[in-house]
Amino acid sequence: MKLDDWKTVTGYMLFCCLTFNAGNVLFGIDVASFGSLQALPSFLNQFGTLQPDGSYGLSTTRKSLMNSVNWTGKLVGCAVFEPLLKRVGFKKTIYVLSVIQIVAVVLEVTSKSWIQFCIGRVLAYLAVGIVEPTIPTYQAELAPAPLRGFFAGNVQVLVHLGSIWGAGMSRAFANEEGPKGWMIPVAVQMIPAVMLLIGVPFCIESPRWLIANGRKDEAIASLNRIRPARDRENGSTTLEAEAWEQAIEESKLQTQGSWKDLFSKTYYNRTIVVGVVFFFNQVTGQQFANSYGPSFFRSMGLPSNQLFTYSILIPLAGLVGCLVAVATTDTIGRRTLCYIGAALATMFNALIGAIGSRPGAYESASDSNTVVASVILLNGVCKLGVASQCWLIGSEIGGTQMRNKMMGFGVVIDVFAAFLVTFFTPYLQNGPQIQLGARVGYIFMGLAATAFFFFVFFTPELKGRSLEEVDELFERKLWPWQFSKAQTHGVGARIAAMEGGLDRKDTPPFGMHDEGDMVEPTKEAGVQVRGD
Repeated sequence: MKLDDWKTVTGYMLFCCLTFNAGNVLFGIDVASFGSLQALPSFLNQFGTLQPDGSYGLSTTRKSLMNSVNWTGKLVGCAVFEPLLKRVGFKKTIYVLSVIQIVAVVLEVTSKSWIQFCIGRVLAYLAVGIVEPTIPTYQAELAPAPLRGFFAGNVQVLVHLGSIWGAGMSRAFANEEGPKGWMIPVAVQMIPAVMLLIGVPFCIESPRWLIANGRKDEAIASLNRIRPARDRENGSTTLEAEAWEQAIEESKLQTQGSWKDLFSKTYYNRTIVVGVVFFFNQVTGQQFANSYGPSFFRSMGLPSNQLFTYSILIPLAGLVGCLVAVATTDTIGRRTLCYIGAALATMFNALIGAIGSRPGAYESASDSNTVVASVILLNGVCKLGVASQCWLIGSEIGGTQMRNKMMGFGVVIDVFAAFLVTFFTPYLQNGPQIQLGARVGYIFMGLAATAFFFFVFFTPELKGRSLEEVDELFERKLWPWQFSKAQTHGVGARIAAMEGGLDRKDTPPFGMHDEGDMVEPTKEAGVQVRGD
């Protein structure tokens, strides 16, 4: 990412991306809020059961269900995301999920039983299942190629700002015994949904979505609003829209874009990459740190003031990791950040398992501090790596025709993996048959080590590429480490040149011929040349 790349970014484009990002804050508040709610006395008094020591707490079964049943809602959200988006577009999709979120929060706040609260969370996660793939896809379609990592990859930055907000609300009510102690932290989850309903009407629809739906004139008008004035004046926005149109038509000749095409010869390798990357997003430690960090600290015997302070540090460490990732992904690359994060996650999971399982570890200040720091930093390094990059990879790798379906598939795998972690972790830590305690860190350590090798040997690098360029790269059967150096020559390369992507001396920008004359793209100019 170079300073010159920002010359293609306008204030209005920033406004559109930031407005849509309120949806990521929506998800972040819920994640951190519920992780901390499980340790709030007011919440436990309302939804817990009486313990032998006279206090209230969540049983293993109830904790497992309350942390995992919400994923069924997210699964439904993932299933409806693609057909809803295809039918009504990005803006109306946001309206739908905002209304769902508001209804969900009302259900949660008015809950008298833990079952009603869970129903509210299921609805909230239905909204999350729609919002998570929608926002990075929208930003990926608006952003120029050199800055796609910054815009489409900032999902987790906003999620963590929401997480800090949510954890901070719980910290403010740590000593409140009455119902408002849990109701107010839950109620603030309605604010991002209201912000979306207010702000999104002033944003543009995705120009690529408009082109795909035969609304070329509207697409050009939208492009003119988010591109610099010089692009409007020299006609490059019109040429860019025409190149998108050509790429879509070429893609349709290869595939019809149905769900079964995800497993066709053309796309199955990409589908595997997306599925595995999203699986590792949840099972390398970040879901454990976010969902069970506060209750894990409680099991260590930490006092309440330290407990909620550390609960804020978990998303704060994640925010730092995300900021580093967003600032470097367009320079260092997606796959490099993934395997760096996986290597560090392996180390911190090993420390949790090894130090936390020592006899008397929690009575030792040095040992307990090491475990606490490892849980906090584990979230940070996961966010530096796969947790921030999976959304970017998912929004890019589908190419022209299968982008939305590929993202939807990835999020379904993400939900499945998150369910496994949130449902089984309580039983692995302190179940009736298995009581691993801190040794559960060894399980995440092994998964993080496996992820490291997958990222090195199987994850392609797509930084600086146009979305339409991806199809040609995969047609050439390249090894993952060859993607960054490969030259492309088709319509995708022309679009990348228009967007200011990778330097291609053999690809004239804006459809120019060698003589320098500005011309409209022709079918001949868009023929893809495969091979080096």
